[in-house]
Amino acid sequence: MTAPTKDTYNSLKLLFDVSRELVSALDLNTVLQRVLSLSLEIVEAQSASIIILNDQQEAIDAAIILDGKVHEDTIERLKNTLDDGLAGWVARNRQAALIADTSQDERWLKRTYPDELTPNTKSSLCAPLIVRNQLVGVITFTNNKTHYYQKNHLELIQAIADQAAIAVLNAQLFQASQQRANVMAVLAETATAV
Repeated sequence: MTAPTKDTYNSLKLLFDVSRELVSALDLNTVLQRVLSLSLEIVEAQSASIIILNDQQEAIDAAIILDGKVHEDTIERLKNTLDDGLAGWVARNRQAALIADTSQDERWLKRTYPDELTPNTKSSLCAPLIVRNQLVGVITFTNNKTHYYQKNHLELIQAIADQAAIAVLNAQLFQASQQRANVMAVLAETATAV
Protein backbone atom coordinates (compact mmCIF):
# COMPACT_ATOMS: atom_id res chain seq x y z
CA MET A 1 0.00 0.00 0.00
CA THR A 2 1.13 3.54 -0.64
CA ALA A 3 1.61 5.82 2.38
CA PRO A 4 -1.67 7.79 1.96
CA THR A 5 -3.63 4.60 1.34
CA LYS A 6 -2.08 2.94 4.38
CA ASP A 7 -2.81 6.03 6.52
CA THR A 8 -6.43 6.04 5.36
CA TYR A 9 -6.73 2.31 6.04
CA ASN A 10 -5.22 2.72 9.52
CA SER A 11 -7.57 5.61 10.29
CA LEU A 12 -10.63 3.68 9.18
CA LYS A 13 -9.48 0.59 11.08
CA LEU A 14 -8.99 2.68 14.22
CA LEU A 15 -12.46 4.19 13.92
CA PHE A 16 -13.94 0.73 13.43
CA ASP A 17 -11.99 -0.66 16.42
CA VAL A 18 -12.98 2.29 18.62
CA SER A 19 -16.62 1.89 17.64
CA ARG A 20 -16.61 -1.87 18.23
CA GLU A 21 -14.87 -1.58 21.61
CA LEU A 22 -16.98 1.28 22.87
CA VAL A 23 -20.31 -0.26 21.97
CA SER A 24 -19.64 -3.08 24.40
CA ALA A 25 -18.33 -0.95 27.29
CA LEU A 26 -20.76 0.32 29.92
CA ASP A 27 -18.32 1.11 32.73
CA LEU A 28 -17.04 4.69 32.44
CA ASN A 29 -13.46 3.89 33.49
CA THR A 30 -13.32 1.10 30.92
CA VAL A 31 -14.60 3.49 28.24
CA LEU A 32 -11.95 6.09 29.14
CA GLN A 33 -9.11 3.58 29.07
CA ARG A 34 -10.22 1.98 25.80
CA VAL A 35 -10.59 5.31 24.02
CA LEU A 36 -7.11 6.43 25.06
CA SER A 37 -5.41 3.08 24.44
CA LEU A 38 -6.86 2.58 20.96
CA SER A 39 -6.16 6.15 19.87
CA LEU A 40 -2.70 6.66 21.33
CA GLU A 41 -0.83 4.45 18.89
CA ILE A 42 -2.54 5.65 15.72
CA VAL A 43 -1.87 9.34 16.41
CA GLU A 44 1.62 8.45 17.67
CA ALA A 45 1.24 10.34 20.92
CA GLN A 46 3.51 10.15 23.95
CA SER A 47 0.56 10.80 26.22
CA ALA A 48 -3.17 11.21 26.09
CA SER A 49 -5.76 12.40 28.55
CA ILE A 50 -9.51 12.52 28.71
CA ILE A 51 -11.57 14.68 31.05
CA ILE A 52 -15.26 13.98 31.62
CA LEU A 53 -17.51 16.92 32.48
CA ASN A 54 -20.87 17.24 34.20
CA ASP A 55 -23.70 19.56 33.12
CA GLN A 56 -22.00 22.48 34.91
CA GLN A 57 -18.79 21.85 32.92
CA GLU A 58 -16.93 20.63 36.00
CA ALA A 59 -14.50 17.72 35.81
CA ILE A 60 -16.04 14.58 37.28
CA ASP A 61 -13.69 11.90 35.93
CA ALA A 62 -10.39 11.71 34.10
CA ALA A 63 -7.63 9.40 32.92
CA ILE A 64 -4.12 9.83 31.54
CA ILE A 65 -1.99 7.39 29.57
CA LEU A 66 1.74 8.03 29.60
CA ASP A 67 4.32 5.57 28.29
CA GLY A 68 1.60 2.95 27.92
CA LYS A 69 0.55 3.14 31.58
CA VAL A 70 -2.94 4.26 32.60
CA HIS A 71 -3.10 6.77 35.45
CA GLU A 72 -6.53 7.12 37.02
CA ASP A 73 -7.67 9.46 39.78
CA THR A 74 -6.13 12.39 37.92
CA ILE A 75 -9.08 14.78 38.18
CA GLU A 76 -7.34 17.23 40.51
CA ARG A 77 -4.26 17.27 38.32
CA LEU A 78 -6.23 17.99 35.15
CA LYS A 79 -8.66 20.56 36.58
CA ASN A 80 -6.23 23.44 36.00
CA THR A 81 -6.07 22.60 32.30
CA LEU A 82 -9.81 23.28 32.18
CA ASP A 83 -9.21 26.73 33.65
CA ASP A 84 -6.00 27.80 31.94
CA GLY A 85 -5.01 25.23 29.33
CA LEU A 86 -5.85 23.88 25.92
CA ALA A 87 -8.57 21.56 27.24
CA GLY A 88 -10.39 24.55 28.71
CA TRP A 89 -10.10 26.50 25.47
CA VAL A 90 -11.53 23.54 23.54
CA ALA A 91 -14.36 23.11 26.07
CA ARG A 92 -15.29 26.80 26.00
CA ASN A 93 -15.14 27.06 22.21
CA ARG A 94 -16.51 23.57 21.56
CA GLN A 95 -14.08 23.01 18.71
CA ALA A 96 -10.98 20.91 18.16
CA ALA A 97 -7.55 22.53 18.29
CA LEU A 98 -4.07 21.73 17.04
CA ILE A 99 -0.97 23.28 18.61
CA ALA A 100 2.07 22.87 16.37
CA ASP A 101 4.50 24.34 18.93
CA THR A 102 3.43 24.48 22.58
CA SER A 103 6.14 27.02 23.43
CA GLN A 104 4.53 29.51 21.02
CA ASP A 105 0.85 29.07 21.89
CA GLU A 106 -0.79 30.79 24.85
CA ARG A 107 -3.47 28.09 25.07
CA TRP A 108 -0.87 25.59 26.28
CA LEU A 109 -0.56 25.52 30.08
CA LYS A 110 3.07 25.86 31.07
CA ARG A 111 3.76 24.04 34.32
CA THR A 112 6.16 25.65 36.76
CA TYR A 113 6.70 22.52 38.84
CA PRO A 114 8.16 19.09 38.06
CA ASP A 115 5.54 16.49 37.27
CA GLU A 116 6.12 12.87 36.35
CA LEU A 117 2.87 12.81 34.36
CA THR A 118 3.84 15.75 32.16
CA PRO A 119 5.93 14.67 29.19
CA ASN A 120 8.18 17.02 27.24
CA THR A 121 5.28 18.16 25.07
CA LYS A 122 6.06 20.08 21.89
CA SER A 123 2.79 19.65 19.95
CA SER A 124 -0.76 18.72 20.87
CA LEU A 125 -4.22 17.86 19.58
CA CYS A 126 -7.40 18.35 21.56
CA ALA A 127 -11.06 17.72 20.72
CA PRO A 128 -14.38 18.15 22.50
CA LEU A 129 -16.64 15.18 23.22
CA ILE A 130 -20.09 16.42 22.20
CA VAL A 131 -23.26 14.36 21.94
CA ARG A 132 -26.77 15.74 21.41
CA ASN A 133 -25.28 19.23 21.59
CA GLN A 134 -24.03 18.46 25.12
CA LEU A 135 -20.33 18.74 25.97
CA VAL A 136 -19.43 15.64 27.99
CA GLY A 137 -15.64 15.86 27.89
CA VAL A 138 -12.36 16.74 26.23
CA ILE A 139 -9.64 14.45 24.84
CA THR A 140 -6.01 15.55 24.38
CA PHE A 141 -2.99 13.94 22.69
CA THR A 142 0.61 15.13 22.93
CA ASN A 143 3.86 14.54 21.05
CA ASN A 144 7.44 15.50 21.89
CA LYS A 145 8.15 16.89 18.38
CA THR A 146 7.12 20.34 17.20
CA HIS A 147 4.87 20.55 14.13
CA TYR A 148 4.24 16.81 14.36
CA TYR A 149 0.48 16.91 14.02
CA GLN A 150 -1.35 17.92 10.86
CA LYS A 151 -4.94 18.68 9.91
CA ASN A 152 -5.63 15.01 9.11
CA HIS A 153 -4.71 14.10 12.71
CA LEU A 154 -7.15 16.72 13.97
CA GLU A 155 -9.96 15.34 11.81
CA LEU A 156 -9.21 11.81 13.02
CA ILE A 157 -9.30 12.68 16.71
CA GLN A 158 -12.52 14.63 16.24
CA ALA A 159 -14.07 11.50 14.72
CA ILE A 160 -12.76 9.49 17.69
CA ALA A 161 -14.10 12.12 20.10
CA ASP A 162 -17.54 11.95 18.47
CA GLN A 163 -17.68 8.18 19.03
CA ALA A 164 -16.23 8.48 22.53
CA ALA A 165 -18.88 11.06 23.48
CA ILE A 166 -21.65 8.59 22.70
CA ALA A 167 -19.90 5.86 24.70
CA VAL A 168 -19.38 8.21 27.67
CA LEU A 169 -23.03 9.25 27.64
CA ASN A 170 -24.13 5.59 27.43
CA ALA A 171 -21.87 4.69 30.37
CA GLN A 172 -23.23 7.61 32.41
CA LEU A 173 -26.83 6.63 31.62
CA PHE A 174 -26.11 3.01 32.53
CA GLN A 175 -24.51 4.09 35.81
CA ALA A 176 -27.51 6.31 36.64
CA SER A 177 -29.95 3.48 35.86
CA GLN A 178 -27.94 1.11 38.08
CA GLN A 179 -28.10 3.63 40.93
CA ARG A 180 -31.87 4.02 40.46
CA ALA A 181 -32.31 0.25 40.44
CA ASN A 182 -30.35 -0.01 43.70
CA VAL A 183 -32.51 2.69 45.32
CA MET A 184 -35.68 0.94 44.13
CA ALA A 185 -34.43 -2.38 45.53
CA VAL A 186 -33.76 -0.79 48.93
CA LEU A 187 -37.19 0.88 48.92
CA ALA A 188 -38.89 -2.39 47.98
CA GLU A 189 -37.00 -4.23 50.71
CA THR A 190 -37.96 -1.56 53.25
CA ALA A 191 -41.61 -1.66 52.19
CA THR A 192 -41.66 -5.44 52.51
CA ALA A 193 -40.16 -5.26 56.00
CA VAL A 194 -42.85 -2.81 57.15
